[in-house]
Amino acid sequence: MKGFLRLFMNYGLVASIVVWAAVVGMMAYRLNESPWRWAFVALVFGGFGTIAGIFWIRRYVDRQTKVSEQGSKE
Repeated sequence: MKGFLRLFMNYGLVASIVVWAAVVGMMAYRLNESPWRWAFVALVFGGFGTIAGIFWIRRYVDRQTKVSEQGSKE
C-alpha cells in the first residue's frame, strides 16, 4: 500500500493531466470543421507543456536539495 501511495503522490497530478489531455484531444478529434477544434488542440499541447514543467521543477528541486545536503556535510 505504501508503494501505491508513493506513486500516487509523485505521479497522480501528471496522470490526471494526461487523462484530461486525452479527453480534450478526443473532443478536438470529434469537432470536425469547428472553430473550437484548434483551441482544444492548443489546450492539449498546454497540458503536455504543464507536464514538462512539472518534471522540470521536480528535477530542479531535487538538484537544489542535493546541493544543500552536500554543503551541510562539508
